[in-house]
This record gives sequence, C-alpha cells and structure tokens, in this order.
Amino acid sequence: MLTVDHLRNKYIVSFYKVSRLNILNASEIEQKVLPIVNNPGTQLLINFSGIKFIDSAGFETLLKIYRTSRINNATFKFINVSDEIKELIKLVELEHIFEIA
Repeated sequence: MLTVDHLRNKYIVSFYKVSRLNILNASEIEQKVLPIVNNPGTQLLINFSGIKFIDSAGFETLLKIYRTSRINNATFKFINVSDEIKELIKLVELEHIFEIA
C-alpha cells in the first residue's frame, strides 16, 4: 500500500493500489512517515500519483506530518498532485500550508 524509496537524506513516499487517503489508511501512513520527518534536515516527497480523494482523517495525518517536519527543520512537499486533489486542498483552505512541487 505504501512504498518508501530512500536515497541519502531524501525520501519519496508513494501509494500502491490506493486511490484514497482516508481513515482506513491514514494511521498506517502516519506510523510509517512520521519517523522519517523526525530526522532533522530530511527531505520528504509524498507522491500523490493515483490519489483521487483525501478525507478529514487523511488531511489530519498530512497536517501532523507537516507540523513534525517544521519542528525538525525537514522539507515536506507533494509531487504528482492531480487537479482533484489540488481542488480539495483549496477547498479545505490548506493551499498556503502544503507545498506542491
């Protein structure tokens, strides 16, 4: 469901056979990704390729990852974001929080 590719201090998190970031998978994502951004100076890219929907639990998880990355001076960005996800991010007024590369 979740793959993490690592090269030096850069991590790319991708979803496998998942189209929704929701309450069913948010805790697993949080458990696997939070330890990455606990390391100061880490660069984390979340690959949203294939993701079509994020619910409130998914956004809550992403905000936890964002806050932890800020505390630890880590970089946190989204890549391959679909238009649907961009619209959801705007709808919940988080476009100024999350960085889309």
